[in-house]
Amino acid sequence: MIEVTSALLFGASEDSALRTLIESDKSRKKDARFDRIYQAVHFVPLDKDGIALLKILTLPDWHEKLMSALFNEKMRAKGYGSVEFDAYWENKYYYSHLDGDIARLIRFREALQTQEQSFEVLCFPRQVQFLKDYLGGSAILRTLKMPAVLNALGIIK
Repeated sequence: MIEVTSALLFGASEDSALRTLIESDKSRKKDARFDRIYQAVHFVPLDKDGIALLKILTLPDWHEKLMSALFNEKMRAKGYGSVEFDAYWENKYYYSHLDGDIARLIRFREALQTQEQSFEVLCFPRQVQFLKDYLGGSAILRTLKMPAVLNALGIIK
């Protein structure tokens, strides 16, 4: 039997993802929320950025390649902690939302509500408003352009 731990959610824009998250927040049964069913739910917009994201998500060992492109080995998160993060450097936690994983984003936001540390979220420019709406002002947003990420991953030269 194959265990499915992740899913793709397609939508016209990040507004679809935001509506999904807001509806999930209303659920009284936390164990029935989609982020408890799937460890990862990647939101993929139905446009050229979505096509580019699918190219990233279908790379063999895509997550490791993406983390290696973003952070040097000394910065990278080791093991598990009480906060979702990808790297730590100079008293700041870094979280990548470049993969559009909204299930992980729920866990990240929940952790932000109890943490005093400084957080930066790496995202694409199109994700900025969505992340501001969902996270509020609890993290600094840093943007990376899609072509730069694709180039770093060897998808385009």
